[in-house]
Amino acid sequence: MKLWYSTTSPFVRKARAVAHYHDLQDHIELLLVTRPFSAQSPHNQDNPLGRVPALQLDNGDWLLNSSVIAEYLDSIGKQPTLFPQDQKRWKVMELYALAEGVLENLVGLMLPERMFRPQQEWWLSRHQQILQRNDRTLQLITQQLEPFGTALNIGTLYTVCLIDFLLFRANVTGADDYAAMPQLAQWAQRMNALYPCLAETKPVMPPQ
Repeated sequence: MKLWYSTTSPFVRKARAVAHYHDLQDHIELLLVTRPFSAQSPHNQDNPLGRVPALQLDNGDWLLNSSVIAEYLDSIGKQPTLFPQDQKRWKVMELYALAEGVLENLVGLMLPERMFRPQQEWWLSRHQQILQRNDRTLQLITQQLEPFGTALNIGTLYTVCLIDFLLFRANVTGADDYAAMPQLAQWAQRMNALYPCLAETKPVMPPQ
């Protein structure tokens, strides 16, 4: 299999962490995206969405969505599933959806402006709305983590990806202003210490 990836994306990290959890990393060739916005970048030839991650299966088919990729990798892995099918499933998937929602708010609506446009061109009122929504959501996530403790499932795994990304890009994510961040950061630190699949996929700046 081949995976188009970046070294900073929380969506990519989710897929890579699932692969690592199932000891699939040696079966996946990593293809680093170095020019994400270039129409000539090879990943844009393979993926009409132009997003990462994108996974090519051994039969040549492509999976072009991080959630689909994560669940596919979980389905072929040998370790216990990260997607429970018992009564815990909906609590896990709700936590997963909350983490996804915070990231979509940021990546889709705010970070591109903050990272690539002059500050005088930012849509400030929209940014403030996003920050307020994320602040409330992170407080809800803190509550919903309590039943899981440090158990690993797709919801807790993705929440670690979210928290570490917020801290990694704190200059543009507003991480320092979120009320729940100190508690969440401590929890994520424990999770990274407990699970190699998380520790070995933490975001890093890409090679120059």
